[in-house]
Amino acid sequence: MGEDGTRAGGGNFETLSERDILEGFDGLIAADRLFGADLNPSNLKKSGKGAPFLVRRPPSHSHMLALWRDLFANRVPPQGLLDALAPEVLGLAHGDGLLLFAKDRVLYDCDIVRGHVAVGHMTLSFYREREPVFRFLPFPRRAGRRIVYIEGISLSAQSTGYASSLFRHYYRLFHGLGFHRFRLKASLNVGKYYWAKEGFDCEDRVQFGEMRENLLALVRRLELPVEEQEVRRLNHANMVAAFRRDLAIPVYRNADGYYATARDATHTEEFRFPLGKAFLLCSDPWDGYKVIYTDTPRRTGFVWSDRFLGHEPRPGHPESPKRLEALFTAIREEGMRESLIFLEPYIPAMESLHAVHDPAYLETFREAAARGDRHFAVQDCAISVGSYEAALLAAGGVMAGIDAVLSGDSDNAFCAVRPPGHHAGRATAMGFCFVNNVAAGARYARSAYGVQRIYILDWDVHHGNGTQALFEEDPLTFFCSLHEHPSFCYPGTGRRLERGKGAGTGATLNVPLVPHAGDREVIEAFEREIVPSIEAFRPGLILLSAGFDAHRDDPIAELECTEEAYAHMTRRVLELADRHCEGRVVSVLEGGYRTESLVSSAIAHIKTLQGREGSPCSSARG
Repeated sequence: MGEDGTRAGGGNFETLSERDILEGFDGLIAADRLFGADLNPSNLKKSGKGAPFLVRRPPSHSHMLALWRDLFANRVPPQGLLDALAPEVLGLAHGDGLLLFAKDRVLYDCDIVRGHVAVGHMTLSFYREREPVFRFLPFPRRAGRRIVYIEGISLSAQSTGYASSLFRHYYRLFHGLGFHRFRLKASLNVGKYYWAKEGFDCEDRVQFGEMRENLLALVRRLELPVEEQEVRRLNHANMVAAFRRDLAIPVYRNADGYYATARDATHTEEFRFPLGKAFLLCSDPWDGYKVIYTDTPRRTGFVWSDRFLGHEPRPGHPESPKRLEALFTAIREEGMRESLIFLEPYIPAMESLHAVHDPAYLETFREAAARGDRHFAVQDCAISVGSYEAALLAAGGVMAGIDAVLSGDSDNAFCAVRPPGHHAGRATAMGFCFVNNVAAGARYARSAYGVQRIYILDWDVHHGNGTQALFEEDPLTFFCSLHEHPSFCYPGTGRRLERGKGAGTGATLNVPLVPHAGDREVIEAFEREIVPSIEAFRPGLILLSAGFDAHRDDPIAELECTEEAYAHMTRRVLELADRHCEGRVVSVLEGGYRTESLVSSAIAHIKTLQGREGSPCSSARG
């Protein structure tokens, strides 16, 4: 019996010959356990009623072989898959399990039995997404992610923990078989809450936004002691499921077991549940998904929004929207979308930003963007109408990454945000920076999660003067900057003698490098000075100001790093984080102004965050 209550099933499978697979097909056909299937046209977009397929004769051997090879890479025999799909879980087993071959998918259908009595039913569907080779053309198409779709699971008998235990067994099984995602339609009354609790998120982000707005409306209607910003920062269904467990509200159940937030003629039986659970029990159905981490030892969050592109400096400005567009294209081309946890940024509460920036400064910035000014404060801080919102959203993106890491939804996170932030001071904009994203994240981690000791490592080629100034008197926030020597590089700060002030003396470390220093010099300085400082400080969280403009191909400075240096520093930071702060690392994009080197360096960094070794970026150009 496993820790999750499962018994039998599963295992590590080796690649089999096609002859073995064919013999397996024929054995199941002879036992009346393998058939063909057509999807039921009267049951599109599963409604919860009616069979999802129509049984027919098995298709040809060639069709079944091609589909089996595409979905399972011949790593599991047909009977072995049936056995692995049917563990005994908390006294419940599977009866009459069938494999059904449709045109582009394999289905598994079974009864759920207790003893010899059927108490439920389940259907799974295995298929591949098909992605267009050319973005706007319907053909040709290439095979995409492998999907396990939970067509339906129902129980007439209560069995607390059955679905969760079965899902965990399946997670391990399909991880080993190379599948990328679970999908489902959370249409059952309790399914919406329990699937969210298991880490499933809304497939449609617009629908999730509506879910968040409906929760806010419920809070207002019931006049609950919940701040609007508490709701606004929810960016995953499991955060909704866990929301305000300290605050119970009444919900009402009808005879069919469905819940509503208001009593009516049919919903009469009253229960009290924590706010998030109560809301999900009463919410509309939603399509959900959960990533299966097939080839990444670490779960890495990826903060992204096309709203970051709303910051549009003048043509020819180095800090262009093309930086993020190229990075996101590379993420897709590298096949990384299925292995990253995509996280949605949010506009933070202004009180959170006031902990870092003067309110009058932020208001002046807002007014300048709203007027359509071409720049703010200094000439190099070019702006557009969308710059203020993008800058606030960038800070909120770091907070979203911190939420994911500190709540355990991801092991670490990369925040692909813009505009950058590490030059921004309490009331100053400079160096393309308006809001100090990393500083806002550090303050938020401390206030929202109680993290005391925070280590900020800035390896942008330019000294992070804004971040240093904001924390130079804080002994609990260690700021370290590895950069080109200030005698040769903007902004002219970051000398070794700058070690902090007052109580913060000694909690600042600057490691300037002479022009043309390359990987060897960078790595030596990192190992000699930065690693011991992290070991001595013993942080509870590590934040990275990850600029990639120290690359040898970047035009804006004179260091000569390659992707190898970034991968080495990332790997060592993860090792130190594992030792001191449960692996909690949140990385934030800063500089990097040649698109090709930015993309290749960032991809190497992200892959290293995922625990991938020896996986250079194939998307870089030039």
